[in-house]
Formats: sequence, structure tokens, C-alpha cells
Amino acid sequence: MNPEPVSVAATTSVEDAMHLMRERHISSVICEPGDDGAWGIMTQRDVLSRIISTGRRPAEAKVSEVASKPLVTVPGDMGLQECAEKMSKENIRRVVVVDGNGRPAGIISDTDIFAAVEQFGLPD
Repeated sequence: MNPEPVSVAATTSVEDAMHLMRERHISSVICEPGDDGAWGIMTQRDVLSRIISTGRRPAEAKVSEVASKPLVTVPGDMGLQECAEKMSKENIRRVVVVDGNGRPAGIISDTDIFAAVEQFGLPD
């Protein structure tokens, strides 16, 4: 799990978020609540499908327009198998781990789960 998710304001331009993602070597950013009050996540895939493939200019789009919402979350104590099941059911590659107050505290990806199972095996 990445215990330090990077978040940006909903009004951040997609272009600025893309620069941040490249600088930090990350494939997603958390979108802070905007006018709708909802957290979201913008992934590289979201940028490809909602900006680049449609010919929109990243400088003219806001992260809140591109981010996937509602945010798919899991509690920090959820097991790997349950987390993998949720990701499979939702057809997503990552989920946001939330703290007791519902605030994003980390991101766990399919790559994280794969690496943990490969290294340590399936938990009992």
C-alpha cells in the first residue's frame, strides 16, 4: 500500500496533475472534494479515456471533471483476499484505504496485492 496518497484540489487542471504524477512517478491522484462534496481519484487511464482519446486539452479540464467518483474505498483492516474480491467486482485496479473518519489514508493497487501474495503467499 502507498501510505502517502497524493491529493489535489478539485479545481487543479488536468495538465498540472499530469505534471505532478510524472514528477512523483505515480499513476493516480486523489481528487479532494469540490462543489459536489465527493472524493474522487484520477488515474492515467481516466486521462487517456476522458481527455486524450476525446481530444480535450489537459490545460482546459479540471481534475474534478475527469476523476472517477464515487471513490471506491476499503477500511485499513480489510484482508487482501477481500480487497482483491472488491477490486475484481468493481473492475478497478486500485482502491483507497480510508481512516476511521473516512479520509483517504493510502492506496492499494493490484500490483501491491500481487507482490504481497508472490512474496508471502496467501494469508490463512
